[in-house]
Amino acid sequence: MFICSLLKCAFFQSRKCQKVLGKNMELWENEVYRFKTIGQLKAISLYLPRGDLRLRPAIYEVILHEFLKTDYEGFATLIREWPGELYNNMTIVQAVLDHLKIDPTNRTLLTTLAELYTYDQRYDRALEIYLKLRHKDVYQLIHKHNLFSSIEDKIVLLMDFDTEKAVDMLLDNEDKISTDRVVEELADRPELLHVYLHKLFKRDHHKGQKYHERQIGLYAEYDRPNLLPFLRDSTHCPLEKALEICQQRSFVEETVFLLSRMGNCRRALQMIMEELADVDKAIEFAKEQDDAELWEDLISYSIDKPPFITGLLNNIGTHVDPILLIHRIKEGMEIPNLRDSLVKILQDYNLQILLREGCKKILVADSLSLLQKMHRTQMRGVRENICESCHATILPSDMAKPFSVVVFHCRHMFHKECLPSSGTLPGVQFCNICSAKRRGPGSGILEMKK
Repeated sequence: MFICSLLKCAFFQSRKCQKVLGKNMELWENEVYRFKTIGQLKAISLYLPRGDLRLRPAIYEVILHEFLKTDYEGFATLIREWPGELYNNMTIVQAVLDHLKIDPTNRTLLTTLAELYTYDQRYDRALEIYLKLRHKDVYQLIHKHNLFSSIEDKIVLLMDFDTEKAVDMLLDNEDKISTDRVVEELADRPELLHVYLHKLFKRDHHKGQKYHERQIGLYAEYDRPNLLPFLRDSTHCPLEKALEICQQRSFVEETVFLLSRMGNCRRALQMIMEELADVDKAIEFAKEQDDAELWEDLISYSIDKPPFITGLLNNIGTHVDPILLIHRIKEGMEIPNLRDSLVKILQDYNLQILLREGCKKILVADSLSLLQKMHRTQMRGVRENICESCHATILPSDMAKPFSVVVFHCRHMFHKECLPSSGTLPGVQFCNICSAKRRGPGSGILEMKK
């Protein structure tokens, strides 16, 4: 009962301190020692001056030591709330280190120590603690204080903590930590190296080109779904090496792609038919290559396999004449859904005929329209002008005299006597100007004589 009353009295007195003591530093310090005498330093900690009036650092340190002995959370709160200039930072750091010798894994003490190091600008030590604790503020600390030179040997720790955030940070700051340095640090952690190089490749297909050969194995080991897209998009990937890895691991789809890219389409088609046994994929591959020999290979392979024949009948109508396939089917062979396949062939054929007729009508209509336009243009009158050869007026001043003028479709005009001889085609004349400019010769459209 006595202790409870003492506590109430201490808290009541501490609340009155600010009003009673004002800005008298000596009274404040005496009051702190009174509270220490009765073991109630914690009660006055909330009301100590921190603004214009400040007590001697030793006063604040006494209170911090009191909290450090009995209340780690309260100590951490004071460190966050009190400006670092109030006390001797090194003294408090040493006190925390002494307590950590007894409890080296205490998260509250470690976090507080990191904050003390940050205030003291010993960012490297703060960074080590944050990484050890996997604290969420580690990336903020790196960015805020530009600690990229300090994390070059801690890249693995950062990626173990938060791989995605670490990779994004490294890629956003390539000017501070080079790709070569990151790759070197991650050499013993290939799964992390793959994540980094994959994101680098997604951002720019050419930046990490010298690592593309290494990436083939990384994709094969850790991320096969993205191997084929990588092979398609990379222009720096050694195809022979990629083919060797894919064949060793029996990656059929990737091997098919590489064979076709290396020009061995027949072998690629053979793999699709024999190892994948996928007629639709084989047909799609043959369509992409658009090679008559591939279609012939596909038909030859399929001719004794009814399911393959059905697939071919349903899909090759627009690329190969179905009659060639039908004639090669053995008599009496049962083919699944043959009736439906034949109906589809006829429908596709009718559709092609309709398309051709429609295109023909459009072509004829357009040709007629253009012909009429050309005819109207050529039938227009020609404004009197000069001879393009002698540059004299095209019509003589004395219209009573005989004259002869040639006007071409290109609208150039000449006196007939100014034109050269017709050459190899008797009776056919060409515009010298247009022929010289290689715009296509125009033949004379009008010869005016009098």
